[in-house]
Formats: sequence, structure tokens, C-alpha cells
Amino acid sequence: IAYYPHPKSCIYKLNSRGNLWFATYDGLNKYDGYNFTVYRHQYKNPKSIANDITRCVVIDDDNRIWIGTRDGLSLYNRRQNEFSNFYYKKRGQNVAVMNIVPLQKDWLMIGTAEGILLFDVKGGHFMSDTLSTALHLLKPSALVRQGDCVYIGTESGVYTYFLRDGSLKKLVELPIKARIHGILCQMFNRIWIATEGSGLYMYDIKAKKLKNYRYEDKASGLNSNYVRSLALDQENRLWVGTYSGLNIYKEGKDCFSSMESSITQAGTLSQNSVRCIFRDSQGGMWLGTYWGGLNYYHSLCNRFQQIKHIPFYNSLSDNVVSCIVEDKKNNLWIGTSDGGLNFYDNITKTYKNYLFNPDTSEGVPFKDIKTVYVDESADKVYVGAHAGGMMILNRRTGKKEFYNQQNSNLPSNNIYSIISDEGEGLWVASLEHFIYFDIARKRFTVIDKDVKERPIQKYNRLLFRDSKRRIWAGGEMGLSVYNQIDKSLLTNTDFHIPTVLEQSFVNCIYESASGYIWIGTRNGLFALREGDKEPLQYTTDNGLPSNVIYGILEDSYGRLWVSTNQGLSCFNPDNRKLRNFTIVDGLQSNQFNTGAYCRVSNGHMLFGGINGITSFRPETLIDNPYTPKPVINKLFVFNEEVLPNDETGILKENIEGVDHIILKSSQNSFSISFVVSNYIAGKHNTFAYKLEGYNEEWYKQGDISPVSYSNLPAGNYRFLLKAANNDGKWSKDMAVLHIKVLPVWYCTWWALSIFALFFVLLAFIIFRFFWLRKSMQTEIRMERLDKEKREEISQMKIRFYVLNSTCKCNRILINNLF
Repeated sequence: IAYYPHPKSCIYKLNSRGNLWFATYDGLNKYDGYNFTVYRHQYKNPKSIANDITRCVVIDDDNRIWIGTRDGLSLYNRRQNEFSNFYYKKRGQNVAVMNIVPLQKDWLMIGTAEGILLFDVKGGHFMSDTLSTALHLLKPSALVRQGDCVYIGTESGVYTYFLRDGSLKKLVELPIKARIHGILCQMFNRIWIATEGSGLYMYDIKAKKLKNYRYEDKASGLNSNYVRSLALDQENRLWVGTYSGLNIYKEGKDCFSSMESSITQAGTLSQNSVRCIFRDSQGGMWLGTYWGGLNYYHSLCNRFQQIKHIPFYNSLSDNVVSCIVEDKKNNLWIGTSDGGLNFYDNITKTYKNYLFNPDTSEGVPFKDIKTVYVDESADKVYVGAHAGGMMILNRRTGKKEFYNQQNSNLPSNNIYSIISDEGEGLWVASLEHFIYFDIARKRFTVIDKDVKERPIQKYNRLLFRDSKRRIWAGGEMGLSVYNQIDKSLLTNTDFHIPTVLEQSFVNCIYESASGYIWIGTRNGLFALREGDKEPLQYTTDNGLPSNVIYGILEDSYGRLWVSTNQGLSCFNPDNRKLRNFTIVDGLQSNQFNTGAYCRVSNGHMLFGGINGITSFRPETLIDNPYTPKPVINKLFVFNEEVLPNDETGILKENIEGVDHIILKSSQNSFSISFVVSNYIAGKHNTFAYKLEGYNEEWYKQGDISPVSYSNLPAGNYRFLLKAANNDGKWSKDMAVLHIKVLPVWYCTWWALSIFALFFVLLAFIIFRFFWLRKSMQTEIRMERLDKEKREEISQMKIRFYVLNSTCKCNRILINNLF
């Protein structure tokens, strides 16, 4: 169960956009999968919610959100992000709305302490005189609609109101008067009734029998008679919230199993008083508590189980797990870093701790366990410890034998790995030596050379025997392979050990069914096969979350499960695809430990880390199938949020309901914020977005940081957003926002038209000026020419007159002479 801090949560509803709505004593709350938005009453704002104390929230068939408050009824306007409030007064006081049931499209049934009212949605007012007298007089504490019936809970029993004919019928009368907190109809033949102090009632409609489940009846399993909430999960199981915790009904046994809050155990309720239970569209169960906020449960959040140390409970002695071994009776031997050895009995499901103190181990502490080897034939357990040497535990007698440098010829107290020689001895790896232990003689022998006098690798931390009986040794000095020759070793040359492995710190070795030897190192994952010259190598470049590999196991599908320093990976060697899991998916932590891995006989895999053991069955892991549509929920211009009808003039309604916006040229630097309602693993989604018209590439991000664009050129764009859930499944639906950025005023069509007209006019004026000027020049020139001609003619006339006069004179003179 996940925990969300929240004030006195009670009622929940889910709208079409995936938002969860919570009615609380501190206002109406909206949860979008990432953040809570709180709507409170504002004294000077008539468009705020009617009162902070909200009793119920209901979403009708038209997706309108109705809220019942202590002062009346409120309707949330999503487009404008504001409220319309409706009040009903009685004796001069506003009547509190306790229950809301949508009837027909334009009618609501309202439950109040004064009785049942009708609300006319179109008219926006309450109507108390339209109901039958009997119905109006009922004082309901619970109203629930199921099909064409409305179940009404009162102190005297449960009534049924039939919508088809408006008739009222008493369904069942309770033997003891009690306040009814909830009514739930299960499969149309069973009515569950939650009461205050009288336990839980179940009414069989067909048999017309009433059965009471009470705390006093221990066989029922109900943990309190004060029942506050009822709900059905995906498997149609009844969940019951009481003052003392959660109860789940077991159909076959006709009893309840209960869960209470525990300060020592993780994953329990945050607080016992469960006031409301709601199932969301993804099958998740939300539990509101009185003091402990919200709790959330989904089966997909529990794909991985955790085994941990729980104080004051029979459990692991320490959470830092260093080795895990299963014996032939399916019991587990678990070594821890500071809590010694743990034995888990598979039959009794209990733990026994072997925390060896210095008094029992010759003054040498024996609590940091590194390795366990179970000798089934001798019924003995060999345990190696860091700085503690080796211990032999006789399971039949309980006798313990300790071997260390102080009391034997053991050359080192740091024992990290023990395997059988398949005879009368053991091969032991310490940080300093490769050791052979003769069980019969109880003698240790350091093996520093093989039979051909070649040096044996030192500083080994693990030993592994493959299917061909070869012994692999790995540690700080890399990797080596040997063949066993009696009580000695011969260096094996069947495998070519590349330089990269000779220089790598080897943490684990595993042989897969395909014959590959897989080696986990601090430089990645390697695969060796006999005859291959070079190994296959996989690192973070191939998708691994970390190059530090701690453990390797193979499932029935041939996939490898690899524990790392940054989570758990599932690797398919056939297609080389990787799938990574983290603490978000339910792992004990992201960090695991060397040597702490085991696949047990029932198919479960166990990987130990710094915070317990992660247990799971690979074949039954189910991916999250829910791929909700992403929602654009905020718009920012120059880092200022844009609200409906603000001074920017961009939005006329809430951005969540808008599919296009127009931005001025001065608003071309903006940011877009978005969310997705993946409650199963909220805040662990992947988003992909692009702005068509600006770039054609999809960009990915793993958080909800706003996407920003600066100085966007004028034009038409389309912002596309899609989301993938925590398991990498992409939603088919995308959020789309059309964006138009207007040009600066001098680049608009009208400005350009004016400019063009101006330039045409200017050109015309200039042309006209020069044309007129040229015309005037021509006219002046013509006038000058005309004047010159007139003057010339005048001169000619004068000359002609003078000449003519001279001729006349001459003739007169001649005539006078002659």
C-alpha cells in the first residue's frame, strides 16, 4: 500500500480526464497523477467553493462535478476553473449537503439532515415540494443509486426508491437502530449495509434474510463494529473500512481478513480509521483515513514481494543480505551482513536466527555471513564469514564447529565461497588463498599452484562448478578455470579468457541452458562459450542500468535476470532486449549484493540487497496494461502561468479543454506543462513530444518539466504529446494543441497591404511628379520655341517691311528721276 499525505480524506471520484477528486475537511482536492490542487472557499470570491468542509463529490453523466459542502451545493466549472454555488436555507441557516445522487439528466437527489430534496439543474434551484411526503420526510445518512433504484439508508433501515414510477418501499429494517454510513449492492442479489456501532449487515434479496457481522463474533473476522465505507475491487471482493482498519471479505469462508496499521512494517495502512474506499478506472483501490491521509493499493504494485527484517516480529535478523541457499527440503539458508545466519522453515513459515557471538566462536565474531554450503548427505551446513572463518553446523544435533586462524590451520578468516569437491572435501575461496578442506582430517591446504606448477589465481570471492565439472574462480584478479585432479587443480585451456576478463572484478558466474557461461563483473555482463575467441559483452550502452553486476539467474523462458547496482534487469539473449526494474516497481532497493541470489524449487527468484530480499516468479509478472492519455494542463508565457480570461487574452477557458491557441508576436516564448494519470506507478512515465512546423523529431523525457520554446517565428504549429506508462507501453491517444503565432504588427497582412499601397502611391506620386515636371519642361521648351518662332517671324516681318519700304522709296526716287 502506497501512502499519500492528505488531510482527512473521505470521498473520491474520477472524471473523464483521469483526475481524481477528493472531498475533504480542508477543501476539494484534485489529483492529476503528480500533484494535488486544492480548492478552498475564499470569503470575497463568490465564484469559489461554498465551504472548505466538503462532504461528497459526484460526477454526473454529463461529466459535471457536483460537490456537497457544509453550506450547500457547488458545481465546478472546468472551463473557467470556478464554482457556481446553490444554497437551501432552513430556519435562516444554510443546509449542509451530505449526499448527491444524479437521477435524470437535469435532476439531482440531495440528501440533507433536513430530509431529501430535488435539485433542478436547468433552473439552478432546490425543490422540496415535488417529492412524495413519505420520501421527503426521510432523514438519509446514505444515498446510493444502482440502476433504476436509489437505496436510502436511515436509522430505521434501508428504503428503495424506484425511478420508473416514483414509488418508495422499505427494503429491510435493522434489528437495532443505527446510523448507516454506506450501502453497496453486489451482483444485484446482495446488499451490504455499513453501520455505526452495529457492525456490517448483509441482506440477501432473494432469500430476504439479514445477517449481521460483528466484532464480538470472532469467527467473522471483522475488526470493528464501526463500519464507515464499502467498495468492490476488480475481483468483486468486498472491501470494508472501519475505525480499526481494512477488512476484505472471503467469499468461500464467509469471513473477513483484516489489515491494520503498523509502525514497524512497511506497506501497511498509514492509519487505522478508514473513512472511504474507492476503486479507480485502473483497478486501483484508494483508502482515505481520518488522520493518515490517502493509501493506494494495486496488485501490479506488488509484482515483486519483499522479505525484510521487521522489529519485534519473527523475520530476517538483518536487511543486508549476502547469500541465499535452498536445501532439498525447500528450506532457505540466508546469510546477512550484521545479523548472522537465518534459517527459514518452509513448513512452519518461520525464521530461526544463528547469531554467533565471540563466546561460541573462540573470540572471533561470526555475524557477517558470505557463503553457505549445505551437505545433504551428511546433514551439515558449512558457513563462511568475513573476518570470522568457517563454521560447520550439524543440523541433527545442533552442534557447531568453528574454524579460524586462531584455533586451526585455516590460513584466512575471510571465507567468501564454499563448494564441494564431489568427494570427501571442500573447495574454499578466501580473499587471500585458494583452499582445499579435507573433511575427514579437518585440515586446510592452500593450493597456490596447479599440478603443472602454474600459479593459481588469488583473491577469489566466488567458486562455481559448471555442467562439465570444471571449477570457475572469480574475484578481484579476474577469472580463471580449472579442472579438478583429485585434491589438486589443473588450469583449463578449453576457454579463452580475454584480457578484459582477466582485469575485471568478477562478482558472479552462471551457466545458462544454452551452454553459455555468464560472468557478472564491475565492467558489465559477459558471455563465454567453449571455442569462442571473444566473449559477448553487455554494458550500459546496451541498456543495462549499471555495469556492476551482482547476480544472474535464468527463468523457464531462457531470459536472464540480472541484479545490479541500479536495479534488476530482464535480458533476453535471443533478441538482446532488456527490461529494467527499479525500487518503483517494488524492489527492496536499487542496490543488490554479490552472492545473494537463488532460484528456488517453486520457481520463485530471490535477489538479496541492502534492504532485504526481492522475491518474484518471472512467469507470472504482468505488465501494466493501462496507457492513459496525456493531458496538457498548464501554459506559461515568459514563465507566468496563463489563466482563463486573464490580461494575456490567450485563454477563454481552462487549457485542459482547449485544442488551439493564438499567440501574439510578443508571446512567442512559452512553455507547456503536462501530466498523465498513471496511478499504478505515478511519476514514472515517459513522454514524447514534438512541435510540427518547427521540428519533426520526437523528443523524450521522463518527468513533467515544462517544454519550452523561445522566439518562435510567426506561423502555424501543432504540438503533439504522447506518453508511455512505467512498463514502456505507449498510449494510442495523443494530446494535440494547435498553436498560431501572429507576426509583429508590421508583418501582418493589413500592415503589408498598407505598406504596399503606400509604396504604390508614393511611386505614383514620384512618377506623376517627374511626368509633370517633364511635361512642364516640354511645354516651356515648346513655348520658348514658339516664342522664338514668333520673334523670328516678327523679325522677318520687320525685315520684310523695311525691305519693302526701301523698295518703294527706290521706286519713287527712280520715278522722280525719270
